[in-house]
Amino acid sequence: MIERHPELIVRPLDISDVVTALRFAREADLPVAVRGGGHGVAGHCIGDGSLVVDLRLMREVVVDPESRTATCGGGALWEDLDTPGQRHGLATPGGTFGDTGVAGLTLGGGIGHLTPSYGLTLDNLLGATVVTADGNVLTASENENAELFWALRGGGGNFGIVVEFKFQLHPVGLLLGGHLDYRLEDASIVLPVWRDLMADAPDSLASFAQIYRDGVTGEGLVNASIAWVGDLDDGRDAIRELTDGLSPVTNGVRPMYYSELQDLYGRMPFGLRNYWSGRFLGELPDELLALTSEQFVESGTSGGVLFEPLHGAPTRVASAATAFAGREARWNATFLGVWTEQEDDERQIETARAYSRSLEPWKIGGGYLNYATEASADGLETEFGAQRFERLRIVKRQYDPSNVFRFNHNIAPD
Repeated sequence: MIERHPELIVRPLDISDVVTALRFAREADLPVAVRGGGHGVAGHCIGDGSLVVDLRLMREVVVDPESRTATCGGGALWEDLDTPGQRHGLATPGGTFGDTGVAGLTLGGGIGHLTPSYGLTLDNLLGATVVTADGNVLTASENENAELFWALRGGGGNFGIVVEFKFQLHPVGLLLGGHLDYRLEDASIVLPVWRDLMADAPDSLASFAQIYRDGVTGEGLVNASIAWVGDLDDGRDAIRELTDGLSPVTNGVRPMYYSELQDLYGRMPFGLRNYWSGRFLGELPDELLALTSEQFVESGTSGGVLFEPLHGAPTRVASAATAFAGREARWNATFLGVWTEQEDDERQIETARAYSRSLEPWKIGGGYLNYATEASADGLETEFGAQRFERLRIVKRQYDPSNVFRFNHNIAPD
């Protein structure tokens, strides 16, 4: 679905190469697109008439077990960071796929299996090395270029190219993880039980629910991921309502290490057609769960809906501490449209958009931009909120007044 044609693609080996590329872009008056992991379905890593800075060769990761920190290049994937961290029994919250790029996930938020215990990915960012539109190299942290650091944590790739990230790591050893699968026909029973369990879940428990129907085979399921950080027996007790109280057709929950958990969903091949759309929610009422179940069970909708609770550590960070716009939400709901045939584009896109519209009565703010193929029709001011958006625009004017970095959920300087 992404058909765009850049003027030039560069693959830097180090920071000086990135500086050279950006100075060339300025002299040639070229806008810049940035490729980190290339995982996002919106296709922001490539732009018509752009210079694409492809960071995939800058993936070095260095773990310091004494300070419990890790630094990684802007092209690193989570599997590049997770594995060396786990050699020392350490990890930082990533997403839910090992082949996701560290940069895109971090700059937009970062919801994953360790989030309730240790926060969003961006909550664990200690510092960043940024090459700005004019080719200057800056360090951003709480103590240096603090306003840029604030904006990077939720404002996406609007302000420069982050060529290095430094994260706080946490002790993460053997945990209870895996997935529970249920019949699609049981969705109306399973989803409320899962919702009630997660409404009062402790920080130790992360679980995401998904209802899904394959557009080719017509087969579907309801799925709940499980990640319990703590005593294994306590974890089994915590999810007993999902295992003993219901009847999963597959119970894959077992002791495992974090790197295994990050491969829980497998890998999606490139070349599929995608459109994702959703909203942050204040509640997940019976009415919405029933509406969602009926859409897949009775109406035969293909695609999926992912429900993610937002509890624990992220809720204890002040809303204004970072640019991330979902702190006040309790849930995140996203329609994941995935298909193969071009002739289905219009129908599939409208299905995803229609589901998002159905979430309006319960929404808080906008949607999770890391998942969004496009921002809401009302624009980014709605997504971020007026006060946060204006603060982001001030930072944008300072570091990218010409909007060189525009191939993103773009915060225009004026």
